Formats: sequence, C-alpha cells, structure tokens
Amino acid sequence: MTVSYETAEAIRQKKAQYCRFVDERRWEDIKPLVAPRVDFLFLAPDGSTIAHFETVDEFTEQTGKFLDRARSSHRVANSELREISETQVEAIWAMEDYIVFPAREDNPTPTMHGYGHYYEVWELSDGEWRMSSLKLVRQIIDEA
Repeated sequence: MTVSYETAEAIRQKKAQYCRFVDERRWEDIKPLVAPRVDFLFLAPDGSTIAHFETVDEFTEQTGKFLDRARSSHRVANSELREISETQVEAIWAMEDYIVFPAREDNPTPTMHGYGHYYEVWELSDGEWRMSSLKLVRQIIDEA
C-alpha cells in the first residue's frame, strides 16, 4: 500500500539522521530514532552473520567500539517504502559505506568499502516513527 508523503518524509529524515549520527558518533542521538527492543542483523556477501543486536544500547555500544578512531561515511538512496499497516512501514534502501580505520603496522591506510541494501520496518509509536528492525544485506565488501 502507498505511504503518505508526510510519513515517507518523516522516515527519510530519520534514516538520514541515523546515517549522519553514526558517522558523527552521536550514539545518544540514535537512540530516539529506534525502538528500545530491536532486531538488527548485518550479513556478509556470503550470507554469514557479521553482527546481530536485540537492543539499541547493544547496537550503539558495539558499533561505537568497532568504529572507534575510524572515519566513516554512510549513504542511502533509492528508498522503497510500503505501508504494512497504519503503524508499520517497510523500507528498503540501497546503501554504500566507506570506513577508514586507524593505521596498522602492516597497513598504513586500512579501509572498508561496502555496498548492499537495508531492509527495515518502521513503527509509529507515540506519534513518532522508529526503526524496529534492520537487516543489512551486503553485496560487496572491499577491504584494503
């Protein structure tokens, strides 16, 4: 079912904030964008699990550790939004991320460049749209 313009824009804005807040390491600002209990699953190109989180606190803590001292840029585009119910929207986004990790002895500029799709469910609660599930399916991960 078609999503209203207002709903689509609210979800697009929050997804843009999510990406920016990850890049800016604003972990506390991510928390209001997601439901307290979540199902966040990150998959490698071969389908194996990279990470799985069931709470926003677990996600922000572990992601903060992974990205500690790294520089990153996350991009999403080509949103596909479909109303599941009056209080749920399914979202699919094409994604790209680029991460530059701190220099190592064996590699002065270790990087990761990934491509894939986010599959999400957003839920309306107390007048706000919040992400309740996220599955990142990566098609490509280039590491140097």
